[in-house]
Amino acid sequence: MNQFIYGFCACSLSAMLWPSLVPIGYLPILCFLALLCLKKGPFIAGCLLAIVWLSAFVQCLFLHQNAEKPQQIQFTAQIVALVSQNSDWISFDVRVIPQTQNRTFFEAAALANVQRYYRLTWQKPAKIEPGQIWQFTARMKGISSIQNQGGFNQQKHYISQHIIAKGRVKRAEILNEGTSIRQKIMEVTLPILQRLSHGDILQALIFGDKSALDDARWQQLRQTGSGHLVAISGLHLSVVFGLFYGLLMLGTRALAPKQHRLRVQVIMLVAALITLGYGYLSGFAIATQRALLMMLLLVIFSLVKQFSHSWDRLLYALFFVLLIDPVATLGAGLWLSFLALAIILLAVTPQPISNKPATPLAAHSTNGVWQKCMTTGRAMRLALWQGIKILWSIQWRLAIGLGGLQAVLFGMVTPHSIWLNLLFVPWFSLVAIPLTMLCFCLWLLCFTVFAFLGTDLHVVTSVGATLFTLANFSLIPFDKLLHLSDHLPWALLPISEQALAALLFMLIAILAIHLRLHSVVDKRIIRFCLMILCLPVGFQAIAAWQQRGLLNQEYAGLWQMHVLDVAQGTAIVMQQGRHGFIYDTGAAYGEFSYAKRAIVPFLTARGISQIDYIVVSHDDNDHVGGLSVLLQAFKSSQLIADFSDTPHSQNAMLQPCSGNMRWLNVDIQLMANPLIKANDNNNSCVMSVTDGLTRVLLTGDIEAPRELSLLQSDNNITADILLVPHHGSRTSSTEAFIEAVNPSLAIVNAGFANQYGFPKADVMARYHQRNVLTLQTGYVGQISLTFTERGYKIATYRQDLAPFWYNQLFKFGETTKAE
Repeated sequence: MNQFIYGFCACSLSAMLWPSLVPIGYLPILCFLALLCLKKGPFIAGCLLAIVWLSAFVQCLFLHQNAEKPQQIQFTAQIVALVSQNSDWISFDVRVIPQTQNRTFFEAAALANVQRYYRLTWQKPAKIEPGQIWQFTARMKGISSIQNQGGFNQQKHYISQHIIAKGRVKRAEILNEGTSIRQKIMEVTLPILQRLSHGDILQALIFGDKSALDDARWQQLRQTGSGHLVAISGLHLSVVFGLFYGLLMLGTRALAPKQHRLRVQVIMLVAALITLGYGYLSGFAIATQRALLMMLLLVIFSLVKQFSHSWDRLLYALFFVLLIDPVATLGAGLWLSFLALAIILLAVTPQPISNKPATPLAAHSTNGVWQKCMTTGRAMRLALWQGIKILWSIQWRLAIGLGGLQAVLFGMVTPHSIWLNLLFVPWFSLVAIPLTMLCFCLWLLCFTVFAFLGTDLHVVTSVGATLFTLANFSLIPFDKLLHLSDHLPWALLPISEQALAALLFMLIAILAIHLRLHSVVDKRIIRFCLMILCLPVGFQAIAAWQQRGLLNQEYAGLWQMHVLDVAQGTAIVMQQGRHGFIYDTGAAYGEFSYAKRAIVPFLTARGISQIDYIVVSHDDNDHVGGLSVLLQAFKSSQLIADFSDTPHSQNAMLQPCSGNMRWLNVDIQLMANPLIKANDNNNSCVMSVTDGLTRVLLTGDIEAPRELSLLQSDNNITADILLVPHHGSRTSSTEAFIEAVNPSLAIVNAGFANQYGFPKADVMARYHQRNVLTLQTGYVGQISLTFTERGYKIATYRQDLAPFWYNQLFKFGETTKAE
């Protein structure tokens, strides 16, 4: 095994845990060190090259992007894919066509050789299709997104897809109508697929277009762990390659029974070209490009190096994938694909060929013929049984391995995916995908003939629907099992970070047993180590059992407060063990809700299963938008608010925001609003929380009049920690209010580079003049405060909880010089 390549791959995969990348000025030094180590230390040289390569690639990807505020720019780009669409808005990805004029050599080379994409939204757009080239004028900003425990890391996903900015289209002018061949094929095929009962899945299998899959279908795919079957991956490309390779082999054998190596190589190349065409039809998405590259490399290695080991081929394929796209490690597809291949290589071992001579049979004896038939039947039965055993050995390993990896990547476990994928994967591999591709190829052939003959469109559509009927029929069992999963218990189990860590330790123990480490280590030592590895699972089980009897009892443990990053809005979660207390619920826009996106995944990750109270400060969308989602998820929660006529409350029993209460081991004071005709902001529910040592003041969106009323009231508003009123607006944080509260820490709920410019610089200056430490969720992500007998400790997501290079702030555009 090449030590240099092994070092490069190992170091590249570890990039998920790097705290930062190497500045560009140090890269030449690392290159020189790599050259020095190349001969005597190839592994170290490979590691150094991986560091240099990834750092340089990301530097080229985000070239000259250091402006915080959104910028309106003009650029030329090609439509790549449509992401989503509703009645008024459309979201789509574009590939930026670089402008290299007046650029240095390095800048021009970086722009020309690294693909860059923008994620754009457009209100009431013109008709756009993949392949078109437009000149856009758009308001652009960086890919920095909300950062919380358990939530989907959007900016990490963007980097893995080479998306470096997102924006809103203001004006656009089409430069080239050049609709691609793929788009033309889709225009005549999609109307046919839409008439079929399973056309949404067929559309995903043929064109890689998943826009027809609705929310209910996605939920079924998630809870069965079968989402990989409708996303073009190595499985689909391998099946297509194997299908046409087999058909071409059968066809050539029928014409010329004698085979030779050159013919086999030509057939492999033809099958690879057909698979390449399938990749083109699927849109050449970044993930598809990686899978296609990996498969083509494996084919090339099979042609050039016929007798190389399978592990070597896999390693070389991984090396070239990471060399071409070093940020591929940030995408789940790379890990899932290569882990699946590694599991298959581990599960399938070559079977020794029997050297036992065949028993001679009489040529013309009836008994000999019967004996020969019996022998053939036993051989076929043995081969079938052997195939079933190999399939099972691969499947259970895939289910455990990929299931564990999905739990790490997505924070959920799908218990039924083990037996469901045991049915799904063989069915798709042997039936659904081959039939779909054969039907599609026949349809293309018929359409070409009909177009040449000028046949009526109605006839063409009818013939197409008939041809795709067989492919549609092959998906009926899959659809039945998907609907069955809606009624299965424990279909989708969210998993907390603590439980996930415990399961990972247990998987390590199972792997150690499987590899039989006791053969080389003392049995007593290995048993002790395995027992230690399994202890976290036992502790988790004990904690879960105890929790059932403690939900309504006093909790004597530590408590924490988590100020979540929900962009321009507020969401705060107080935690004591598995108990939770929520103050404000973030915003919601149509079907999108920060409660779904951030709050509920956070609660799952932290292991919070009981929400005792939900306080809504006031009836503004950025504070109350996610209330309906939380009340649906936690029906036993007590709602505290000063409003009643709102669609978010779902007729829940309301408790007014006034009086004192105790929640487990903290005291809470709800300060009533004395202002008679106050606006929504001044109606905010102000809440003081203390454990007897540290006090926190949560203020909602109160403004100067309400701050004055608090100063004139008998309420104790002094606090160690203050939630800055109204996101740092100039309407709030008066000098007298800050002086009276006298905080040591001020937290601002405001999104990075938000459209309101919150928090205002002069407002923050008032806090800084008093030496108050200020933190903004848009800059540091989630802010977690842990309260102990010695005070409180601060941990932020970007700096402490997940301080990795891809979680830093990514800006967009060049900073303009001040006049």
